[in-house]
Amino acid sequence: MIIGLTGESGAGKSTVARLLEMNGFYIIDCDAISRTLDTDKAYVAAIESAFGAAAVSFSGGKKRVNRKMLGALIFGKDAVEGGVAKINAISHPIIIAKVHESIALARAAGKTAVIDAPLLFETELDKVCDVTVGVVAPLDARIARLCARDGINADVAKRRFANQKSEEFLKNNCTYIISNDGENEALAKKVLAVTEKITKGFGK
Repeated sequence: MIIGLTGESGAGKSTVARLLEMNGFYIIDCDAISRTLDTDKAYVAAIESAFGAAAVSFSGGKKRVNRKMLGALIFGKDAVEGGVAKINAISHPIIIAKVHESIALARAAGKTAVIDAPLLFETELDKVCDVTVGVVAPLDARIARLCARDGINADVAKRRFANQKSEEFLKNNCTYIISNDGENEALAKKVLAVTEKITKGFGK
């Protein structure tokens, strides 16, 4: 079985993923996969070509993607036109291929795979999932979490949200929705309730 996990930035999707991992699920973290590309020569070259020298930096004598500058070039006040489409065209094919490799590893280990993907529907990875779970939270809470986590201001956070699927979309398209009000104990119970429904539905 394959579970697709997605959600709005700052909603607590990563926390849900950790809770699922603690319960024996095999987590495929698309954000983590993305970060491994930062020093890949071909990827770095493609980013530099699309966004300019400001998007890369030198570390240990090697070029690497400067994620903070790249984020500014995509979501900042003076963002590159079509920046979101450009980065997606470069990164998505690589990430999708690595996700399929990880799915094979999960199956070989006899575990249920959870594809933890902010852009689950945009990459069409939802089509390989048996069920999908969307994590949502109040807007103010999401802005506060994202600003604290990434060191950005509210305006940048809102621009990021504008490029993501809305709560309404998730509620209409995900098999299950987990609403995170910020209480960890309550969230853990909600995650457990959803996983019980999923495993019961698949006879696990």
